[in-house]
Amino acid sequence: MVPLGLPMPRPSPVRDALREIFSRPEHQVLTLDELLDGVRARIGSADYSAVFRAAAVLEAEGTIQRFDLGDGLSRFESRREHHEHVLCGTCGRVAEIEGCLLEDAVKAVESSTGYRLEGHSLVLTGVCPDCATRSGGAGLPRT
Repeated sequence: MVPLGLPMPRPSPVRDALREIFSRPEHQVLTLDELLDGVRARIGSADYSAVFRAAAVLEAEGTIQRFDLGDGLSRFESRREHHEHVLCGTCGRVAEIEGCLLEDAVKAVESSTGYRLEGHSLVLTGVCPDCATRSGGAGLPRT
C-alpha cells in the first residue's frame, strides 16, 4: 500500500527480497549490512543504495519501521505494536521487549505537562546471555 499522493513505485527485485526477509514469522531486527547480505543471498547482487531505497519505500508503506539504538546503526524490523529493545553492549545483538514499559509514565507526563505525546524511545543496554557466558558472567558495569 502506497500512501496517498505518492506515485506507485516500479517493480523491484530488491524490494521483493526485503518483503520476503520481513515476512518470516520470527521477529527480526536487521541492520542495513544484514539486509544487504540477505538481499544478495536471494537475488545475487545489490548495493547499499538500492537496499536503502527499497527499505525507505517499505517504511513509507508502513511495512517496516526503522529505529536507532544510539550506536550509530539504523535497524529495521516489521511494523508491529510499540515495544522496547535491549542492546548488548558487547556484540550488538538486539532483543525485543514485548509491550511498552513506559505506558504509565507516558500518561503521567501527558497529565502533568498537557502535552499529547506522539512517541518515545527507550533502549536498555546490557550483556546478552551468549556474551555473559563467554566472559564468565562479566560484562558492562552496572549504572
